[in-house]
Amino acid sequence: MLQRVYTAFLLLASGATTFGQSPCVNGLAGGFPCENVDLIGFMASNEVGGGSNMNDIWGWTDPVDSSEYVLLGRSNGTAFINISDPLNPFLVADLPTETTSSLWRDIKVHDNHAFIVAEAGGHGMQVVDLTQLSAITNPPQTITADALYTGWGNAHNIVINESTGRAYGVGTNTFDGGLHILDINDPLNPQLIGEFSGDGYTHDAQVVSYVGPDANFSGKEIAFCCNENTVTIVDVTDPLDPALISATGYDNSFYTHQGWLTEDHRYFISNDELDEQSIGVSTTSFIWDVTNLSAPELIGTYVSEVSAIDHNMYVKDTLVYQSNYRAGLRVLSTSDIESGQLEEVAFFDVDPASDAPQFSGTWSNYPYFASGIIAVSHMEEGLFLLQLSGEMSDTGCTDPEACNYDPTALEDNGSCLGFNECGGCEGEDLFCIGCTDAASCNYSEAATIDDGSCFEIEAPAAQSAIQTTDPVTFEVNSEAHWFETEAATVPLAIGSQYTLAFEAFDQSIWVANSNGEYGLTGGKTAPDFANGQHHTNNANWLIFDVYSEVLFESVEVYSEGGGVQTIEILGPDGNLFQSFDQDLTAGLNVFVLGAVLPAGNGYQIRSGNQEPLLWRDDNGADVGYPYNIGGLASIISTTITGENQYTYYYFYYNWKMSSANACLSERVEFTVTAEDVSSIGTTPAAITRTLVKTTDALGREVIQPRNQIIFRLYSDGSVEKQWIGDRRR
Repeated sequence: MLQRVYTAFLLLASGATTFGQSPCVNGLAGGFPCENVDLIGFMASNEVGGGSNMNDIWGWTDPVDSSEYVLLGRSNGTAFINISDPLNPFLVADLPTETTSSLWRDIKVHDNHAFIVAEAGGHGMQVVDLTQLSAITNPPQTITADALYTGWGNAHNIVINESTGRAYGVGTNTFDGGLHILDINDPLNPQLIGEFSGDGYTHDAQVVSYVGPDANFSGKEIAFCCNENTVTIVDVTDPLDPALISATGYDNSFYTHQGWLTEDHRYFISNDELDEQSIGVSTTSFIWDVTNLSAPELIGTYVSEVSAIDHNMYVKDTLVYQSNYRAGLRVLSTSDIESGQLEEVAFFDVDPASDAPQFSGTWSNYPYFASGIIAVSHMEEGLFLLQLSGEMSDTGCTDPEACNYDPTALEDNGSCLGFNECGGCEGEDLFCIGCTDAASCNYSEAATIDDGSCFEIEAPAAQSAIQTTDPVTFEVNSEAHWFETEAATVPLAIGSQYTLAFEAFDQSIWVANSNGEYGLTGGKTAPDFANGQHHTNNANWLIFDVYSEVLFESVEVYSEGGGVQTIEILGPDGNLFQSFDQDLTAGLNVFVLGAVLPAGNGYQIRSGNQEPLLWRDDNGADVGYPYNIGGLASIISTTITGENQYTYYYFYYNWKMSSANACLSERVEFTVTAEDVSSIGTTPAAITRTLVKTTDALGREVIQPRNQIIFRLYSDGSVEKQWIGDRRR
C-alpha cells in the first residue's frame, strides 16, 4: 500500500483572473469566507497595471452616462478602471507615478477631477480630468497629469471637502505634517489658502461642513483629524486662522490612524493601527460621542473576534465599511451606537489563510457607488468588486429552485444561479472532482467524480548483488526511502544510495521511491558582518510560506554570547504554533527545531527572549526576498514595512527543510547473496576477533583437521576457508 499525504488548501488568484461572480453561500463566495457579501468581480494585480503593491482606492461616476470608475492606487501609479459591468471590469487608463514608486498613494475626487498624492519624494499632487476617460477608445491608455501642484513634495494623504472645494494635504513635508489647505474650485489651478500645524503631524482626516448637534459650530468647516496619539478637532472655517477645538487622547494609544463620522455628525469612529501588534488585542474600533466638539467622549469600543490590524474605514447610511488588512472587508452596524455599541453584520475575507496582525491584505474600500458595488483594494492580489447580499440587501435571487435563492429578497436582481455537478453553485469550485483511486498519491476523500489526475510513484527496479570482501552500495535515481524490513515504519535513510556493511550471509534492504524533497537549504547562508549588529528580535521578524507539509529541521544563528535562546514559530493565524529552547555559545550555532509544519501562508519566526542577542543584517546587507527553499517553502518578507522591508530584521540563516510526509512508491527488496564463501577475505587486522570453532564441509566440528577443507568461524561472524594437508609428512 502506498503512503499518502492529504493536504487541504485554497488556491488564490495570482497573475490572472481565476474567479468571478460568486454568491455568498454557506459561508463561502468563490472560496473566500463571507457573510452577507457576494463576490461580483475581480482583477488581478497584473490586470490593473502591476506594481509591487496596491494601496488606496476611490471612486467616480461619470455625470454624462453614469459609468462607474474605480481609481486604484498602486506603488508605481494610478489605475482608472471601468466597473459599469462589474462582471467584466477593464482598465481604461494608467497614470504613472510622478517621481518614484511608493508604498503610500492616496486619491480623492472633486468636480470630476482626481487629486493624487504619494509619499514619493518630490511627487507633489497630480490632478487628472476624469471626463477624458469616456473618450478613450483603445484602452488601456497611458495618460499624464493635467496639472501638478508642487507646494509640497511628499504627502501621506489627501482630504477633500467637496461642499466647499477645499483640499487638505496631510502628512506632507510642510507645516510640520499638519493641514496644508488648498482651494481647488479651479481644479487645475490649486491655491494655497492656509495651514494648521498647531497639533503637529496629521496622519488622516475627514473635513466636513458641520451639521451636527453642537450649535457653537453649526455650518462651519470642521476637520476631524487622527494625529498619531489623539483625535484632534479643528475649526478651519477661516483657513488663515484655523482654531484648535480639542485634542483628545485615550488609553493604550499607539498610533491613532484614521476615522469617519456618522452621517449625522454625532459620532466619530476611529482606529489605532498599532495596538493589535503592540498589546495583542483583536481589531478594535473606538466610538466617540462628538456632540460636544470641545469635549469628545470615548463611549465604547468594538472589539472584533479576529486579530487583524485595522486600516481605512468609511460610513454610508448606518453601516461602517472597514478594510482590516488580513481580515478583509468588515461591515458594522451603527444601530446601537448611542450605547457605545457596534455590531458586525457582514464580511468578506480577502486573505483566508490568516487573520494575523500583519501589514498585508486589504488596504482600503470605496462603498459609495450608486450601483451598490463595493470596491476593495488588496495590496498583493489586486481589485475585488463586492456587493451586500442576504439580509443586508432587498435585492437578490427570488427563484426557490436556484442554489443561491434568497428568501429575504424583495426584488430579483438577476443573480440566480443553478447547481453545478458537485451540488454547489455555478462558478464555485467543483469540490467533488478529483482522484477517486484510494491507492493513488493524490486520492481525495471528497471526490466522487474522477478527473483523471490520479498518479502513483513508480517503484524502483529490483537490484541484487553477490557479496565480496567489500560492502555493497545500492544506488537509485531519486530521493529513495531505505527500510530495514518490508513493514518498517521509519526509514534507515533517505537518499539516492545506501551501503550495506560486509556480512558473510545473505542480506536485504527494502527501497521505495519518493516524490519529496529532502535536506534542502535556503535563505542567506551567513550574515554580512560589515552591515548589521547583534540585536533583539522583539519588534519585527521574518515571514515565510509553506507549500506542503514540511519538517523544519534547523536554522543557524550567530549569538553575541552564551545563554538560553528561545525561537518561536507563529502559525498562519498569528498564534504561537511551537516554541524551542537551546543553550547557545558565542558565535555560530545550529539551532535545532524539528518542527512539522502543515502547508500555509504567513508563518512567522522570531526570538522569544531578548538575550543572548542575535546578529541581524542591517541596511546595506545583501538581503533580497523571496528566498525559496526548493519547492517546500519560501521566506517572503519581514513584518517591517517601507524601505527597510528588504534589508532589515534578518536573524536566521541557512534554513534546512525536508518533506514531512511525501508520497512513496511500493517497496522493492534489494538483495545481497553470499554464495561463495571461498571469496570472503581475511578480516582486517584492526578488528579484534577470536576463533569460536572449526568445522568440516558438513558442518561437523573438527579438532585435528587433516587432508580436508575446513571452515574457521570467528567471534565477529567472519569465516575462513582453508585446505589442511597430511601433517605426517
